[in-house]
Parts: sequence; C-alpha cells; structure tokens
Amino acid sequence: MKLYGTTTSPFVRRVRVVAAEVGEPIELIDTAPDAGQAQLRAVSPIWKVPVADVGGGRMIYDSRTIIDWLTTTRGWGALSPPHDRWREANLVNAIDGALESAIDLFYLRRENAPIDGLPFTQKQLGRIGAIFEWLAGQLVAGGTTFGYGLGLAELSLVCSLDWMDFRSAYPTANHPQLAPLRAAWRERPTLAQTRPHA
Repeated sequence: MKLYGTTTSPFVRRVRVVAAEVGEPIELIDTAPDAGQAQLRAVSPIWKVPVADVGGGRMIYDSRTIIDWLTTTRGWGALSPPHDRWREANLVNAIDGALESAIDLFYLRRENAPIDGLPFTQKQLGRIGAIFEWLAGQLVAGGTTFGYGLGLAELSLVCSLDWMDFRSAYPTANHPQLAPLRAAWRERPTLAQTRPHA
C-alpha cells in the first residue's frame, strides 16, 4: 500500500500503526515537501492526508476509511476489534473533534493570527476540554482502555495527545486522568516507532 502523508500527522500515524499491527507493508510518500504536495493533489481532490493507494487503481481517502479497508482485508491482528461498533464510533468521533479543534488553533497560531481571547478560540479550547473530560469518564480497567485493550479509540487518543504535545497545540497535562491510558500503550513498538519528532 502506498500511503500519502507526513510522519507528524496524527491521522497518518494511526493508519501507520494499524497497518503495522495487521502486517500491511507501507510505502510512505512524504507530502511535506512541495513535490509531495504535488503528488497528493494529483491523486486526491480534497488535498488532505492520509490517502492510500491500495492497488488496482483504487484510492482511499481519510484515515478511518483506510483503517476500515485494512481491517476488512487483513483483520485486526493483535488489536482489539470493536465490541460495540457504535460506541467505538462515538469515541473516535469525539477524539477527532478534539484533534480538529487543536489543529485549527495550531495553524492559526502558526500564521501569527491574533486569536488569543477570541470567542472562536475559547470555544475550541472549551470543546477540547469537554471532550477529554467525557473521554475520561468512558475509561475502564484503571483508566488504561475504553473496554477491551488497544483498539482504534485507544490508539487514536494516544496519537492525538502525542501530536498536541509535539506541536504545543493544547496543554494535555490539564487532563491527568488520560495519562494511564497513554502510559499503558505509549511504548508499544508500533506507537513508539511512529511517535512524532523534529
């Protein structure tokens, strides 16, 4: 599978983690440089990563759809499959909501937009905090999982928290109740090897 994306994107990272867990080899096409952006735009009308070329002329957009393809064609490997599909979808939707708010703020700050104190900024920060508080209430097993071990929700949360710390996009230390889950899975080889770094 060819995967278009960057090594720092949390959405790309979770695809890389799942692919490694289920034994799907990946050729990563780095979309950070201009040449990579040109390749991305040639294969995707939405210009967002990740994009997967799974062969036979089929391109798949969006990390969750790519992961659905991976687990449908390869199984879940050592990952925990969803036991309640709708609950898992709610968890991942919430995690993605927090991540998207943090990404919006990160890019605005990177462009030196004067966003501190704006209602939009306060709404995004409040949304992230509310989501993390709700997620903390969903944890079981000493706070290390949402149910049955390492599944898509757990690895998505680790990827999101790691990205927020890497980019200083949100103070994750404000939510210590999420720390046990992160600590439980942080050094798993597929997560440790894909952690973003400068």
